[in-house]
Amino acid sequence: MFKIGHFSKLSHTSVRMLRYYEQIDLLQPDNIDTDTGYRYYSAGSLKEIGKIKKLQELGFSLSEIKPLMTATHLSEIQSYIAIRRAQLTEELARVTTQAKMLESMQTLVAKNSDSMSYNVVCKELAARDVMSIRRVVPDESHEALLWQELYHASLALQVALAQPPLGITVYHDEEYKDDQIDIEVQSSVAALQQSTEEVVFKHVPPVTVASVTFHGGFEQMPLVMEALAHWVEDNDYQLYGPMFNISHVSPAQDSEPKNWITEACITIKQRGDE
Repeated sequence: MFKIGHFSKLSHTSVRMLRYYEQIDLLQPDNIDTDTGYRYYSAGSLKEIGKIKKLQELGFSLSEIKPLMTATHLSEIQSYIAIRRAQLTEELARVTTQAKMLESMQTLVAKNSDSMSYNVVCKELAARDVMSIRRVVPDESHEALLWQELYHASLALQVALAQPPLGITVYHDEEYKDDQIDIEVQSSVAALQQSTEEVVFKHVPPVTVASVTFHGGFEQMPLVMEALAHWVEDNDYQLYGPMFNISHVSPAQDSEPKNWITEACITIKQRGDE
């Protein structure tokens, strides 16, 4: 048996941490002297310390390690491992996205981009016939699923798309939301058809917009919105209706963000107009 200080050296674990393990009932001393209160550990406890450290390296928290240390069935251990793998997969996707965003931001900084580098155009978007799907989705990542659904519907219904095709994503919420977002995806069509339970065919009237066309990823959107806001303010317009994006080269068409071409549009009217 080893005193706690000696065991600390053997296990490469601080006395403070060993006492904390005891406090949370993760690793108990093999013996406690009732007279002195000294803690003693056996060589066998080194194996338990090794398990704890290995599980920590795998990203398990101490609260997660505790039931793993006492698990007696293989299925319990496999369940914890499966959950941790899923967490790591999700974290990897998030970190990969952040890395791509940093790369794009680095490119923007290198080009000394600011709101003045975005050219704002005021124009009328002509009337058009569209097929559309509108849903409230958990977050913006589900927009791609709506486009997939619309694409498959166009094949199933044998829809003749307008040429050139025009794909628009409309954001109907009256305020910014990062969850439960009211999104509509539209594709222009050559002729209207009978609507279905999922797909609506409709005529969209002309609308006046201020727009910015930009190349690259959507991390630029704050700067794009800044440019649009300055233009609206400086030219005595006001927002009128939903914001929407026109995808000239979309993620579905090209997996490289640097090749995407998006036209961000805000519906406007002259201030004071009814």
